[in-house]
Amino acid sequence: MSRAAASPGPGTDTTDRAGHTRLTHTAIRKTVESVTANAFSVAMGNVSAKLDDDAGKLGVSVSVKLALPQLLKPRNSAGSVGAGSVFEQAQTARDEIVARGTGITGLEIGRVDIRLTGGKAEQPKERRVE
Repeated sequence: MSRAAASPGPGTDTTDRAGHTRLTHTAIRKTVESVTANAFSVAMGNVSAKLDDDAGKLGVSVSVKLALPQLLKPRNSAGSVGAGSVFEQAQTARDEIVARGTGITGLEIGRVDIRLTGGKAEQPKERRVE
């Protein structure tokens, strides 16, 4: 069999191929957590997500640990979190979660609940020199 026959080229119709694609619950949850961490400019460890059904759409509940200083920062011109009220920041992040989450997973995202919790501000680690 030639290489051209083994792999489809651009524009090749592959609708008659057997198989399926499955996104696991964990993969979807981790994707939503990653998108949320990016939207709030926090480490992924500061985000947790729960997924459920929202009338046939994907319902998302995220919890984000933000340090108080980050909540008080002004928003920069790039639009990252830090400007406007906490509610405006959450709405901007919600829009990004829906747009990027849908784009990556292909799933229709419905309700997005965001819970902002206080996290500790990162302290510089002390080093001892002897």
